[in-house]
Amino acid sequence: MNLSKGLTNIQKQVSPDSLTNSCSGEGCQVYLTGIPRQKIVIDVEKEFDARGDNRKRCDRMLFYDNDAKKTFIAVPIELKSGKAEESDVREKLENSLKFAATIAPTRKESAETVYVPVLFHGRGINWTNPRSRQQFTVNFQGKTLTILTGRCGRKRNLANLLSKAGYL
Repeated sequence: MNLSKGLTNIQKQVSPDSLTNSCSGEGCQVYLTGIPRQKIVIDVEKEFDARGDNRKRCDRMLFYDNDAKKTFIAVPIELKSGKAEESDVREKLENSLKFAATIAPTRKESAETVYVPVLFHGRGINWTNPRSRQQFTVNFQGKTLTILTGRCGRKRNLANLLSKAGYL
């Protein structure tokens, strides 16, 4: 498969052992049906371990090109088969977004990179602050990003989530 310049660049920056073909794991099924064929999926836990980085991190990272919008999409994905802890999810996604920014192509190399944090859960979210239910967000590069949430095991769960939010 011929990968775009941005995807090839990412592939060169991570350990080959960290590359995977699946966004599923941790007892949570995530379907790649409807996601562009040209993509890179990283097992972030393996990659952080290979780098000796012991910060909290998400489970998977998906990168793909959105040719229609001329953007490069970086999707850190946290997987929870049971109930997700709000504060834990935020910390993992924030650290993973920082990591994504270090390996994502620069503006000169590729289109604008858009960051889309995602949580898939099995039994809901344990809210630290009940008021934050309306705004499940993380702060990144001076912007407030909404964390997209979906359920484990639903058909086309990732594509439906990204499409509904306008990233596919």
